[in-house]
Amino acid sequence: MLGSFVNSVDERAFGSHRTSDELTGPAALASWLVAHGLVGEGTTASDTELTLALRLREALRWAAAANRGDGDCAPDLADLAAHLPLRASMNPDGQLGLEPATGTATTEALARIVAVAITASVEGTWRRVKMCAAPDCRVIFYDGSKPRTGRWCSMQACGNRHKTRTYRQRIGPR
Repeated sequence: MLGSFVNSVDERAFGSHRTSDELTGPAALASWLVAHGLVGEGTTASDTELTLALRLREALRWAAAANRGDGDCAPDLADLAAHLPLRASMNPDGQLGLEPATGTATTEALARIVAVAITASVEGTWRRVKMCAAPDCRVIFYDGSKPRTGRWCSMQACGNRHKTRTYRQRIGPR
């Protein structure tokens, strides 16, 4: 769910890919949340909730880029979370967590996304959520490599294009 949310904007600009955004308006946000099982059919979203969702998505994308070493974490993220209905929870095993509190269906869904990101941070898995190093891609991916040094969403696509480009620059024109 978190990966789908941050990648609901597609900035890839190579091959047959064209940039697109799944969250183009309040109705599109509501449809996206329904399609991903975060809210029920008939849920609506407001312009304010759309703005919050877009800012949240950008802050999470920025945080993923920071995991790759590209700058600081999004300062906006804590402020955005403060606008969402979140509360502390404890599971039967005594583990603390966050869960959505009472709000609109849309803000509860956005709170669930933030709770997943915060839980991943506490568990140490958030550092593996990165932005592809290819400037014409910027897909958010989970770095499953043992040393956590992955740079590309796909070695076969972006990694190979980068290595081919570097090789061609190195050997020069023929």
